[in-house]
Amino acid sequence: GSYVGILGGVANHRANLDPNCTTNIGCETTELTRTGGTIGALLGHNWQQGDFVYGLEGDWTWLGGIKTSTGNTEILQSFDVRWVGTLRGRAGLVFDATLVYLTGGLAFGRVDNSIIAYVDDGGLSGSFLDDKTRLGWTAGVGVEHMFDPHWTLRGEWRYVDLGTHTAQCVNGNDVCAGAHAELSNTLMLGLVGVAYKF
Repeated sequence: GSYVGILGGVANHRANLDPNCTTNIGCETTELTRTGGTIGALLGHNWQQGDFVYGLEGDWTWLGGIKTSTGNTEILQSFDVRWVGTLRGRAGLVFDATLVYLTGGLAFGRVDNSIIAYVDDGGLSGSFLDDKTRLGWTAGVGVEHMFDPHWTLRGEWRYVDLGTHTAQCVNGNDVCAGAHAELSNTLMLGLVGVAYKF
């Protein structure tokens, strides 16, 4: 049947920058990680045939404390994912009142990445901006236990990849022309949740 619930937990954000910058801008390949938290809501529907359970599930979670940045007086880099949503399939086996399952499907999230470079006099020599909702994929594994005819408790690990985006250098002078950067954001989520079954 159908169910709704809440979930939350730990989120580890990994951001990657693979630049093709000019010598005057001089940005370098960067990989940064930071761990924060997440909280959100879910809804879904299950079907069951014998010990096999399968279904569809969607969720939306807010992410906090995962913004990561680095820089100096010449270049500033900042990477963030504000929220993430998923639409996934689930399938698994029931052992008494406990379901062990795999899950995977589409993911979409709001990223806010920026690289800003300055010249010696403090003026702007170029920037790479990636502030948009990205589409990607997610996969994970979980365990869900029915402790009441209408209530379940779950634990889940999930990987989210929001893909790679090419940002062109803008807002700069001539040294910016032709420079671009490949930006990617991935998440590892450790989640717990409770759901009410109708």
